[in-house]
Amino acid sequence: MDSIRPFWRAVAAFSHAYDRFVRTRVVGLIGLLSIVTVACGAADPGVSATRSRQGGGGGGQLIPTETTQPGGTVPPVDRTYEIIPGVVDFGSSKDSQDYDGFLTAAFGDIQAFWDSAFPETYGSPFEQLSGGIFAAYPARQEPIPGCGTEEASSYEDVANYGAFYCIAGDFMAYDDASLLPSLVNELGQEAVAIVLAHEFGHAVQARSGEWENPVVLKEQQADCFAGAWAAHVASGGSDLISFDDADVRAGIIAMINVRDPIEGDGLADPQAHGTGFDRVGAFQDGFVGGVTRCKPFFDEGRLDTLVDIVFDREDPNAGNLPLTDPAPDPELGAADIVTLIPASLDYFWIPLAEANGVPFTPPTFSPFAAAGPFPTCEGVDDAKYPGNVVFCPGDNVIYWDQDAMLSLSLDPLTGDMSVGYLFSNAYSDAIQTALRTSRTGEPRALFNDCLTGAWSASIVPPAPEDSPIILSAGDLDEAIITAIGRSDASTDTNVSGSAFEKVDAFRDGVQGGLNVCVSTFG
Repeated sequence: MDSIRPFWRAVAAFSHAYDRFVRTRVVGLIGLLSIVTVACGAADPGVSATRSRQGGGGGGQLIPTETTQPGGTVPPVDRTYEIIPGVVDFGSSKDSQDYDGFLTAAFGDIQAFWDSAFPETYGSPFEQLSGGIFAAYPARQEPIPGCGTEEASSYEDVANYGAFYCIAGDFMAYDDASLLPSLVNELGQEAVAIVLAHEFGHAVQARSGEWENPVVLKEQQADCFAGAWAAHVASGGSDLISFDDADVRAGIIAMINVRDPIEGDGLADPQAHGTGFDRVGAFQDGFVGGVTRCKPFFDEGRLDTLVDIVFDREDPNAGNLPLTDPAPDPELGAADIVTLIPASLDYFWIPLAEANGVPFTPPTFSPFAAAGPFPTCEGVDDAKYPGNVVFCPGDNVIYWDQDAMLSLSLDPLTGDMSVGYLFSNAYSDAIQTALRTSRTGEPRALFNDCLTGAWSASIVPPAPEDSPIILSAGDLDEAIITAIGRSDASTDTNVSGSAFEKVDAFRDGVQGGLNVCVSTFG
């Protein structure tokens, strides 16, 4: 996240920022007002835990660990997997891994899925991989086919990519010595299967005649295919494996793990694969809409929808503001998270409230120590404060755990926008309070996520000259990572929203602004 100086201004003024961002969102806030008028004093229907979007070819919804079907409640499938012969070429000298049986079941199911989905979508039979699937490891004696001019692929060749599909030999290979063990240890074997389903998606592209498209669009479509397959499994469509909410959550995290390096050149790199924000979005498109949603990726102008924020190599903060500025400028003030993010939230929301006649006093921000003493706020238990950012409507103050926020700001996987996401969610709660919404629990939390996305969209570069801050490369990924970390364990918890729901709501706000938030969550 970068600061833009000077940033102090009369936040109520109708400036270039209003012309560019706020004007397009006035209808959205008016829509909020009309919804509040209807809902005030009545039971708020809220938001369904699993939003219904129809689509064919394997689309589905998140499911709880037990699925209610016409015949009753069906418990989860026993997760023990024997090796299915002939699916993966393990070679003769491989050390066995606990996940070997699962991988053969996953690959077997991926192939069975495409046996059905491919002819439904592309109108011709699906041809299985003629070259096979290979496990690569240093001690392997049997050769793996070469990809290109080489007769064979060494373990080092495979390890350089981790896992890949080669169109020249129509085969797949994966690193069984380093990559898969580490991914299984970190995310679980189910998440690894989603990554491999992505690679299998490239084999689908080879068969659909769409191999020559731009790399980033092929990666987007392969992510979408992986999401469609994951939904097929999560909805009970597989006879070989099963997924629960935690597995889908891990799959979303896996999409972030395979993003492009933040320090890269973004979409200017012809080999770009996409940010975590965009890769997760493509996965979710497939999960909700199925293979039929993935098919038109090359023809719908998707390149124009990708968020391309290039890393600023001259930024002394490397795109990550400190929590507090150790040496604030005597004239311009502090360039840090606790100063600039509240200023940016005021910059976005105050003109909107004024333009729509909404009485709104912007909340103030006040830190507290993780060990306490904790703030006193009616209706908020002390247990809610540690590690959190909490809006107290009684005194119109956003209280934040200074120790937890410092840790988030310094963590290489999170950073300034992780704090920004939490600050914005609390600020969005103040907006909902000003609008007198009756939402509680998950519906309120997901609406906050969408409103946070709308604010985030307003600071995607190029931002107005007087904007307090603009986003840097990786900031949207930081927000998604934080949303996942603050999600419910499953879709039937209904407190904050599942990982899928929270990321989906945030992305809705980023891509569609307030109008989409109103139409989706109103």
